[in-house]
This record gives sequence, C-alpha cells and structure tokens, in this order.
Amino acid sequence: MPDRPNIVVIMTDQQRIDTVSAYGTNPIVKTPHIDSIAARGVRFDGAFTPTAICSPARASFYTGLYPHKHGVTGNGLSIKEGVKGINHYLETAGYRSGYAGKWHVDDTCGPSDLGFVGKDFIGYAFPGSQVLPGLQFGLPPKNKPNYYEEYLKEHGYAPEVTDRYVGTNPGCQSQEMYALHDGPVESCIEYFVAEEANRVIRELSGGDEPFFLWTNFWGPHTPCLIPEPYFSMYEPSEIPEHPSYCETFEDKPRVQSIIERMWGLGDYGWEGFQQIASRYYGHCTLIDDQVGRILATLEETGQADNTIVIYTADHGDCLGAHKLIEKGEFMYDEIYRIPLVVSHPECSNPGSVNDDFVYLQEITCSIIEAAGLDVPEHLDGQSFETAMKGDHTPSGREDVFCVFNNHFTTPNQRMVRTRSHQFTFNPNDIGELYDLEKDPYQLDNRFGDPAYANIQTDLMARMDQHMEALGDPVRGWFRRMSPVY
Repeated sequence: MPDRPNIVVIMTDQQRIDTVSAYGTNPIVKTPHIDSIAARGVRFDGAFTPTAICSPARASFYTGLYPHKHGVTGNGLSIKEGVKGINHYLETAGYRSGYAGKWHVDDTCGPSDLGFVGKDFIGYAFPGSQVLPGLQFGLPPKNKPNYYEEYLKEHGYAPEVTDRYVGTNPGCQSQEMYALHDGPVESCIEYFVAEEANRVIRELSGGDEPFFLWTNFWGPHTPCLIPEPYFSMYEPSEIPEHPSYCETFEDKPRVQSIIERMWGLGDYGWEGFQQIASRYYGHCTLIDDQVGRILATLEETGQADNTIVIYTADHGDCLGAHKLIEKGEFMYDEIYRIPLVVSHPECSNPGSVNDDFVYLQEITCSIIEAAGLDVPEHLDGQSFETAMKGDHTPSGREDVFCVFNNHFTTPNQRMVRTRSHQFTFNPNDIGELYDLEKDPYQLDNRFGDPAYANIQTDLMARMDQHMEALGDPVRGWFRRMSPVY
C-alpha cells in the first residue's frame, strides 16, 4: 500500500446543500452513503463555490484559481495556456490520476489530453443527447465516440425517455426539468459514471503509487433524467414551500425577474416546483446509491483505509427559492453554499462539524498538502487539510468573496459575505444588501438604507480589498462607481 493517501473527489453538478441528509436541514431526501463519509470524517457547513456556474467552478477546482485567472469565465471556454491543473501538481509527488464522468472544465481539451486515465466527454457533453429516444435536450459530447452510447450497446440496453416536464415559455422547451428514464437502473447515466469510476479505481490501485480520482456525476442538474424507483421515490405534495418562494422581485435587479420568466415555470405555482423537486430529490438518492458502489469498490480493492474521500458539488440550485430554478445572475445561498463532507484516514474527530468559511478551489490546496507538497503561493486560497483531519481550530476567516461573470447575460456580479451580512455588486443595476440574521432567505434588500450605512461601507471596503488582492478586472468599474453607487 502506498505511504501517501489515495484521494477520491466525488463531485455532483448543481446539488443544493440541503439535499445531503447529513446536514439535517431536510427531513425528506435521504443520502445514507454520503452521510457515512461525514460520519467517518468532517461535515463542512461554511463551504462556498467561488462562482455558481458549471465550467468556471469546475475549472476553479481543477486549477485552484478564480475564473479570471484560469480563463474559464463562462461555459464554453478553455483554460489559459500554461495554467496547471491538480493532476499536474500531484504527478510530481508520484500520483497517478484518473477521471470518470462529466468534464465541462475545458471546451477543447478532455481529461485524457491533460494526463488523466479516463474517457473524454468534451463540451457540455450530456451523454443521453441524440442517444435516448424521447429526450429533447440536445447537447451531446463533441468527441467521438460517445462512451455512454457504447456502454448501452455493449450491455444490450435500450432505454427511452418519457414524462417530459418543461416550462410554458415557447422559446424554452428544449431542456427538460425532469423526465423518466424508462429502463433499468443499470442503463442510466449515473450508474454508468459509477461503473467508470470503479473501472478506473481497479486500474490505478494495487501498485506502489498512490492515485487521485476525480469522479463527476451529471446530476442532479436538469434534465433530472432518472429511472424508477427514484422517479417516484418522493411524494411531491410532501415538499413544503420554500420560504423565499414569496419573492416579488421588488428592489431586486431586474435580470432576476427576466430569468424567472425565461424558464416559464411561474404558471405552475409551487405545485410545479414540488414536481421538479421530488425528481431532483430522487436524483440525489440515485447518486447516493452510486456513491455507495464507489465506496464498496474502495473496500474490495483494499484501498479504503488509505483513501481521502471528498464529496462536494460545483454549485447549488435555487429549486424554487426566489421563484427561480438552477443557477444564474443571482447570488443567493441556495447556489453559493455547497455540500462538502470529507473522510480522512487520519481524522481524529469523526462525525464532527466544521463551520469555517472554505472555498471549493481550496480543496485543491488541501489535496496538494495531503500529497506531501507545498501549496504554491500563486493559488487562490489556503489548505484546510488540518480541518479535514478533525482539527477545528478556527481559521479566523471572516468573509468570502464570490464572482459571477456570465451565463444568459453578462452581469459581472461580485459578492462579499460575512456570517451576518451580504453585499452584492451588480455593475449594471442596483446593489443588494441582506441582513442574514434577520432575513436568512435574502428577501429584503437593505442597500441604501441609512440604518445599514456602516455595514454597507464595511462590506464595500472588504470587496475592494478582495478585488485588489486578486487583480479582479471588475475593480476599476467598482472603484469608479463606489462613491455614487
């Protein structure tokens, strides 16, 4: 067995923190296998993504950098030439690196091009697109072959897609909110991802070299394409209305109401979101069962006792919060707080909770340190490996700084959040200021309220400091506008 730990990162796409039952905030959805990771290690309650959009967040994890530094500021872009990824650091410590599932980090290079053992899905690369009859969502992998299609043919599976659910906007009918994968569980996309992860574990384990595996599920991002029993596992009517579904968009940036209308879900009311959420919950439990299969393979190969297992997500999903779905041009906790549970072989405090502020990209810093390497000074963050081991000495970090550059529009938003307040800078619209103690669901915008003048001044000063330290390209406009914003 290698003298350094193996490292397995399991990352979902667009999973809200309250859908991991270890957090105890949602009595409905069940994720026992993910909970077992937390029981053996540490649950992090203050984990944030640096940006709530798929490719930029994943590239930030991969490189340890904010988006403007690695170059992937929106979906469909590629990492700047010369920027290193986590596997490049680990190979200097003798690690072999493997990959399974969704990539969506670089739009031109796949994981195999960058040194991973694994199969490529380049572009948005939804593996069911143009493969599963009945599915309208049409963003297949750019590369050939489609390995999921090959998997189905190899095993004789021929699933179809039924029970499509979309919004009422005629211009936005091509992306299902959810749909039934009408085939055996073994034929669904998430099962295929776990199969690939287990194949790579078996290929990389057993030698004298440690390995790093990054496994990425496509879900629970829409379309929630899931088979039975998961499709009907949770009763829609039992899902309570989110406290911020009463959102009126008064004193909010106008883009939020525009995005709400784009998806066309408002006509359905909360009952529509109950339908969506019940399938989203089922998707989370489906993924949890696949996590259990990966954990079982670590046991079977004799690697479990010497493997750091990290479960997280690139960002969250509004899922009806503020009448919104998915992520986008809005900086709310539902999409910026992320699940993070870590099981470390040297954990001295299993089953504990850490509430320090940590970032998604700092997982990379921590992995580098766990491999016995010095964390490069140019990375945007610091290691919290000692916290992964159960040391809960407070880090002293008082705030987090998050960014959003573009998705449907180009808002170039910036956000600074303390434990009690949050300020969001919207370069083309009004600012937002929330009192998180009085208004935890961020409904009441207090920006410009004289009663919050000192807090607003403090948060804007904090933002300026973060921008300066990071060389943020939005800083010039922020400084011009700050005196009159």
